[in-house]
Amino acid sequence: MAQLYSIFQATYHTEFENLAQWAQTQDQIHLGTPGRIETRQRGDGAFFYHRFYDANGKPSEKYIGGPSGTADGDLACNNALDKIKSAEMVVQSVRELRKLGFAVIEDKAGATLAALHNHRLFSGGLTLIGSHAYGAILNRLGVKAPNYLTEDIDTVRLKPLSLATEPTMSLLEILRTSGLPFIKARTGLKPGGKSETYKLPGSEKLMVDLLVNGSDAGAPIFIPELDAYAQSIPHLAYVVEDRMESIILSKHYAVPVYTPNPARFAIHKLFSALSRVNQSAKSDKDIQQAATVICAMEDKYPGDIEEAIKTFPVSGKSVMLKGVKRVMPIVQAHSEQYGENLRRAIN
Repeated sequence: MAQLYSIFQATYHTEFENLAQWAQTQDQIHLGTPGRIETRQRGDGAFFYHRFYDANGKPSEKYIGGPSGTADGDLACNNALDKIKSAEMVVQSVRELRKLGFAVIEDKAGATLAALHNHRLFSGGLTLIGSHAYGAILNRLGVKAPNYLTEDIDTVRLKPLSLATEPTMSLLEILRTSGLPFIKARTGLKPGGKSETYKLPGSEKLMVDLLVNGSDAGAPIFIPELDAYAQSIPHLAYVVEDRMESIILSKHYAVPVYTPNPARFAIHKLFSALSRVNQSAKSDKDIQQAATVICAMEDKYPGDIEEAIKTFPVSGKSVMLKGVKRVMPIVQAHSEQYGENLRRAIN
């Protein structure tokens, strides 16, 4: 049998779950390396500064407080030291989990997601999808599989976001709080269309896409609370209505996010794979990711895949079922029983 994944030892997965539980308690995530505290003499007192490297790898510093020996100054210094220790703990934990095979993304993408978290976009209703969500789902399910590394960040806004920032910042401004010089660019999905993507300049490959539910694929939809145009994608409501808490790991960050329910994520991947035009590589990736999650869910939560198939929107079900037929041999090769379960679900 061609095994799609291996299962982490329970003790390893417990380490991940402990980090995930701690990560959910974070309010603001420091953007950059943990750094260190330095003191500088000003007049008759010593004042505290936080020295670190920002998300772009450039030296940076923030004033903490002072002078040393005063209640306010020492309190500010101790609070900064606690945050540095927490950041160092994340770095160490992620390093160990990465060695074990947990999915870990590039650090600039991690900083970008941390900026979205700091501005409450995920808690306000934004959902992470795409390959980064796939990696997070694998980690939550406790399985190790090829992660299909990508620097693209795909997010879904289903309803108006409840944002903490007043006045509201644009999506471009929020992304730039990561310390990375994001720019806005047209997607070119529709001639003369207004759909936008956000990218780093030059040869950098990191891109951020804002997506919404809609029947006209690629159509631009204005999102007023973010002052941004999103791209319309069919049946995204199905995939993000039932979402779950998760975390994304990168070298310096453990970022709380929301990802789709794994079963719905997998079944929507089957629809997406058969909806792509002239994108065979991405279609193959969608099918492989769907197969992996389908089998992992059959391991852990038998019956959820069948329910996800039943509840898929009628208007897209014929395309989705073609995806099921395409994924069937891969699932069958991993487990004859899981292949039979999938066959019963579509019959």
